[in-house]
Amino acid sequence: MQGALEVIEKNKFLGKPRNHLLYLLEKGKLAYLANDYTLSNSLFNEADLFIESNKKAIGNQILGVLLNPQKETYQGEDFEKVAIHYYKALNYMFLNKYDEAIVEAKRISLQLQKINESYPPEKKNRYNDDAFAHILQGLLYEASGDINNAFIAYRNAVDLYLKNQGTYIGVTIPHQLCQDMLHTANVMGFIDVVERYEKLLNTSYIPKKITKGGEAILFWENGLAPYKDETYYTFTILPGNDIGFLTIINEDLSLNLPLPIPTGGNNRSDFSDLDIFNVAFPKYVSRPSLYNSAEAQIDSTYYPFQLTQNYEEIAFKTLKDRTLREIGKVALRLGTKKVSEYVVKNQNSDLGALLGVFNALTEGADTRNWQSLPNKIFYSRIPLKTGENKLTVSLKSNQQVSSTIEINIQGTGDILFEKITTPEISTPNPY
Repeated sequence: MQGALEVIEKNKFLGKPRNHLLYLLEKGKLAYLANDYTLSNSLFNEADLFIESNKKAIGNQILGVLLNPQKETYQGEDFEKVAIHYYKALNYMFLNKYDEAIVEAKRISLQLQKINESYPPEKKNRYNDDAFAHILQGLLYEASGDINNAFIAYRNAVDLYLKNQGTYIGVTIPHQLCQDMLHTANVMGFIDVVERYEKLLNTSYIPKKITKGGEAILFWENGLAPYKDETYYTFTILPGNDIGFLTIINEDLSLNLPLPIPTGGNNRSDFSDLDIFNVAFPKYVSRPSLYNSAEAQIDSTYYPFQLTQNYEEIAFKTLKDRTLREIGKVALRLGTKKVSEYVVKNQNSDLGALLGVFNALTEGADTRNWQSLPNKIFYSRIPLKTGENKLTVSLKSNQQVSSTIEINIQGTGDILFEKITTPEISTPNPY
């Protein structure tokens, strides 16, 4: 991790002022992985302030409109802005600052609400709430002894899943969440609530066995989130004597469609008649995780990990929603290029055609993104005995690859939090 932190400082791309947010996000995540939670939160706080201040250089904005949006100051995808608060919450949690951690977990929902309020009614994100944020709040409240607020947080998460037919943004309602909600309701004496949600969830409350050693909440961050690439739609008008061709090309769709078009039959075919429209859109490319399942073992008892956050699904859905909102911006960039081309064509037709080729070549999408985010997050609740506990986490892959991680935890009677990370992917990252 120390070597990775040093590489970040030497990275010229991340060192550019317009990419400063990416520098803070990537370095903050590395500090988190290196267990330097104070440094990590310092970097994420700076990233948070950077976003709030909405710093944008006017010159960069103009370049983004005229040439390539990657020339603009990077402001982060909506879900990346939200993920900052998740890591700040975990940092505070591992620093045993539960009150601060709860504040950050709440800010996840508030940030999503604030983001969506800024969009027109018909163009909002489908990712408009975060079930994992409510679960995290519940775990933190429970760890701090506030069972009533823990119940409310768990219920909010359950209700979000029920509102979406049991699945939300690629995650099916975790069985552990259902039991945690029913347990806290039972502790509070809300028997009618227990009975109501048993019917709604088609499950039965299983009374929890209280152990003197407490519990461990183990988070598993698996794989890497998708990375951004770009896809092009190229429209080329080739001149001809009587019949020319409009060719539409897109490699992702294996599209190469030549359409004959009349040219007026003037028996002329000049270079200046060449016309090219090239439109670029960002896209995400999935990075399949090496491991796809895991379970924790303690004293011959196994506890499976349950999916609680799916950043791959969130990334694809939020990008699709953003693309629909920004069609007009892409059209403005294309229109600006074509106007400049036609202005030059009026002075010199061949030079105008060359400018059209240049504009097509410089067209590009913004392919920047926070690449060290995990693909998915799982969690497991494990009862502990008083004193030393040895946990063995078994990781399994479809490629017949398996691995184990040993964790030693001291059972103190409290709820303790631990994390494991497995960023390995099953195919090489082309970048």
